[in-house]
This record gives sequence, structure tokens and C-alpha cells, in this order.
Amino acid sequence: MSQKKKTSKSEDEQKALESMSKPWIQRKTGFLVITALSVVLMIFISVQLIMQNPQEWPKALLWGFLFGASVWVVFFGFNWFHSLFRPKPEEEKKP
Repeated sequence: MSQKKKTSKSEDEQKALESMSKPWIQRKTGFLVITALSVVLMIFISVQLIMQNPQEWPKALLWGFLFGASVWVVFFGFNWFHSLFRPKPEEEKKP
């Protein structure tokens, strides 16, 4: 009886780990959210800098673009970092 409890616990733990490693949202939804976030950040930073100094609006647009692009740099950087430590699923390994 104790063997059944041990195996059921290990199976439950394995199922829990598998469910935690699955994505929470779909890829398309994630890209839409990140795109919206980066565009909002670009607009917000640009508007704030233009309000402080209206004569330097090109520099404000550049800073807005840099802040918006930094969201994508962090996103792809974390994806790359996680790919170093997580093996690819078996379906993607097939040629």
C-alpha cells in the first residue's frame, strides 16, 4: 500500500511539473500583448519628453522608439536564456 502512495505522489508531482511548464497563454495572444505594451510605452515616453521640451521632438521620438524596442529585447533575451536550460519537446526534435 505504501508503494501505491509513493508512485501516485510521484505521478502527481510529475503531472504538476508538466502543467507548470506549459505556456499560460497562446503565442499569438502573447505577441499581441507585447506589441500593444511596446507601442503604448513608445507613445508615453515620447509624449512625456515632448511636453518637457517641445523643440527636441525628434530626440523624444528616438527615446520613445528605444524604450519600446527594449521590451522586445527583453522578451527575446529571456526566450533565448530559457532555451539554454530547457530541452526542446520531442515533437520539435524530429527532422
